[in-house]
Amino acid sequence: MTDRRNLYKDFQKHFPKEHLKEMTLAQYTNLERKDSFCYWVEHKTRKLGSILGGSSHKFGIYEYQTKPKDDQSSVVNIDDKYAWYSKYAKKTAEEAFAVVKNAIINIAEYAGEGNWEAIEKVNDFGDVYKWKIAFLYSNESLIPIYRKEMLVELATHFGMSNASKADVPELQMFLFKQKGDKDLYEFTSELLELLKMDEKIKGHHVWMYAPGENAYKWEDCLSQKVMRIGWEEMGNLDDYKTKEDITTKLKKIYDKPNDSFKNISLALWEFSHVMQVGDIIIVKKGKSKIVGRGIVESDYYFDDTYSDYNHVRNVNWTNVGEWDVFEKNALKTLTDITKFTDSVSQIEKLFTGESLKQYWWLVANPKVWSFSETPVGAVQDYSFYNDDGHKRHIFDNFINAKAGDLVIGYETSPTKQIVATAYVDKVDYNENSIYFRKTESLQKPVDLSILKNTPTLNNMEFFKYSVGSLFKLTEDEYHILMSLIRENNPVLSYEKYTVENFLNDVYFDSDEYDKLKKLLETKKNIILQGAPGVGKTFCAKRLAYSMIGEKDKNRIEFIQFHQNYSYEDFVMGYKPKEDGTFKLKGGVFYNFCKKAQSDPDKSYFFIIDEINRGNLSKIFGELLMLIENNYRGERHKIRLAYKDEEFSVPENLYIIGMMNTADRSLAMIDYALRRRFSFYEMKPSFDSKGFKEYQEKLGSEKFNKAIDIIKEINKEIEKDESLKDGYCIGHSYFCNQENFSKEWLSNVIEYDIKPMLREYWFDDDHKYNDACNKLASLNGYE
Repeated sequence: MTDRRNLYKDFQKHFPKEHLKEMTLAQYTNLERKDSFCYWVEHKTRKLGSILGGSSHKFGIYEYQTKPKDDQSSVVNIDDKYAWYSKYAKKTAEEAFAVVKNAIINIAEYAGEGNWEAIEKVNDFGDVYKWKIAFLYSNESLIPIYRKEMLVELATHFGMSNASKADVPELQMFLFKQKGDKDLYEFTSELLELLKMDEKIKGHHVWMYAPGENAYKWEDCLSQKVMRIGWEEMGNLDDYKTKEDITTKLKKIYDKPNDSFKNISLALWEFSHVMQVGDIIIVKKGKSKIVGRGIVESDYYFDDTYSDYNHVRNVNWTNVGEWDVFEKNALKTLTDITKFTDSVSQIEKLFTGESLKQYWWLVANPKVWSFSETPVGAVQDYSFYNDDGHKRHIFDNFINAKAGDLVIGYETSPTKQIVATAYVDKVDYNENSIYFRKTESLQKPVDLSILKNTPTLNNMEFFKYSVGSLFKLTEDEYHILMSLIRENNPVLSYEKYTVENFLNDVYFDSDEYDKLKKLLETKKNIILQGAPGVGKTFCAKRLAYSMIGEKDKNRIEFIQFHQNYSYEDFVMGYKPKEDGTFKLKGGVFYNFCKKAQSDPDKSYFFIIDEINRGNLSKIFGELLMLIENNYRGERHKIRLAYKDEEFSVPENLYIIGMMNTADRSLAMIDYALRRRFSFYEMKPSFDSKGFKEYQEKLGSEKFNKAIDIIKEINKEIEKDESLKDGYCIGHSYFCNQENFSKEWLSNVIEYDIKPMLREYWFDDDHKYNDACNKLASLNGYE
């Protein structure tokens, strides 16, 4: 409890009551500095009761980073730097700040006098911010809990009748009496635990909820005090008596009788038939952020006044803000997380301000274990005691660490770099061990020299001690370190790429796409084979993008085999150095496997063009067995030929090869490799829906006639016993044109199609000339 009491004293030193009259607007709210009054009240004193959440409006006046929208003009006035409450009726920021400062001075004076009723009448701020200020100047004569609904629940628990009708001063005084001789902060911790226990006793479920992709419906839900989900084509969900009825309807609506619709039907059923009034809703944004918390206030209803997301429940949103979570959120729209008590407890702590995350600097000696080579998601355990049975240096750090704490991963000599991030997965006091789970490998580590040249890091505990493994970081130090990490390792966002994008780009039918995707997911390795110009390479890259969900080129490696491609290029071999000696270096496939291993939650795609041009058994070597779907992963490691290392091909890596069936110079692919790949035949897509729409867009009679002639020639090729359909002319020769051009079409025919036909019928002038005559007939079309 000492740290919270010291924090209270620190606030008093920074903002003594007698100096409040001298406080400037810049000292009150400042985006660039973390010593402002607002930052102290909301962030630095979170352990003295959280007021996180909601907008910056609560401060009365604030310096904005993003200019408020015009539709907020009824709430705030703005100039080129500040926004302040319209209700103050002040034209300038300085005039508005005078109102704010006067209110703070009054609250501080009233708090020092114990005049709680006078504070209750101050209406320049919301209750939560007002009572937090009051506590900070109250000589610790209030309970540091500021949300009225929490005070009501606690007062009711201790037997206060009609607590819901009491005002905040009455609730505070009643609870303060319950404290008795206990330490204020110890008693507050007990109260917060009571709140958590009360929720468990009530038997309410806790739900993780996504208001649309990347929470794009969140603002609507927040303003309308509702939660909404999609699939409005289903109509009123009260009409369905079982979950199976919902599944049957989904299959019919989307015309996918073989799809299970497992997650969708479960979400719709639970939203309409399982969820109860009083259940707790946790609102997620993406995989790693929480943006709100609420309590369900109504049964399910279908509201057709919305244009979409018509399945609705009313919700009282109790907490609003943005919080990082150390575990990835579930991807589904709605997930019952009640049974995951540890996760629920960690999330609830975000809102109470209690047991906030701590920050640590973890040292790894690469001679013992490598933080950089540890896969993302892997767990490393540390005993509280070294091999001699002695306590580790700064023993209290190991005892004080808690699950969910955030960790910066550093490697000692010779590396001397920050190489990773992690979090405390659990602390087991029975086993005297702490477990760290890696969350990120840094592509560009941060050198120790950079840290030493950053003045704000000079007081790091790590720099004060010569030995140790786990060092405490302050919150500010952690964020400074993370900013240095992000300078060279930005969190990138990529253009979304969906199944619909694939179907529009590649001219595939949806059923064929589903078949191809399922084939790759099951077999892990496929070869796209087909005639020239059917778009094998184009398809391979976009198939990968569609399965990733975005155009993330970092998760795709593209190479081309040739007759001289070797194991040394592909897996590992000795390469010459400038001094004439040789160095063992990993090949492109070895390095990409390592990259995929360090990120096991994501899919990686290795694409090989002209796969049958290389000596496949020679190139793959001992890895020929490991690429098989049944021999993936850590359980099937083998020792590499060039290096004393056990190696495996990760389960999250997919191999896509391309093979041109019209290449006469190539031998048949050997059986050993053939049985490890599925072969998917790609054919010209002139008759696909996508290509026909492309034809209509170009709107050229000459182009349409050219396609008809190519289709006729393809029929002749299919009839030819020496060619067959593996030599048909593909559609990609005629794609990627915004507007039709006679010159473009003529060039395609003269320099692409005719030379290929000459090669096909090098010994049959009659067939070649007949095809050329058909193409020559295009001259009569405009």
